[in-house]
Parts: sequence; C-alpha cells; structure tokens
Amino acid sequence: MTELAHRQQPQTGPIVWVLSTGEDYEGGTVLGVYADKETAKGPFVEAAKKIPFDLDQAWQDEESGAVHAHGGCDWVSLEPHPLITATQLT
Repeated sequence: MTELAHRQQPQTGPIVWVLSTGEDYEGGTVLGVYADKETAKGPFVEAAKKIPFDLDQAWQDEESGAVHAHGGCDWVSLEPHPLITATQLT
C-alpha cells in the first residue's frame, strides 16, 4: 500500500505504534510494537541515541504524529499503524 493510499484510508479501530530502525536504502528492523505513543517515547529516544552519527534531522509528521530521527545513513522511526484483527480479514 502506498503512503498516500494509507493516509486516505480512514483510521478505524485500534492503532499501534511501530518502532523501527535501519539504514538508508538497506531496509530496517522492527524494534517493538507499542499500544500507545507515550509508552514508546523512551525506547525511541534510546534507539536514536544508538545512531553512531550526529543527528542531521529529527521531525514529527503533523498529520500522523509519526516521529523520525536521522543521522548519517541511519534512521529511527516511530509510526502509527492500524491493528488488523482476524475478523477484518474475513
């Protein structure tokens, strides 16, 4: 699903916050999934501190509330995603 399509879909049901890290053009790894953004703030800060380069960007997406940190070629993101249940798949 493209980012634009994701934004256009109504957000119904529970939202989880996915913390991930990686390198530009190399993909990434999920570090954790959190029930709310507040719970994920500490782990996000800790993951951002592990970026081995000085941070050159840090920003929050106004629309989704997602937060990102970038340094050198490394990044950390905390993004909201709808929780899909088995009943929604049938």
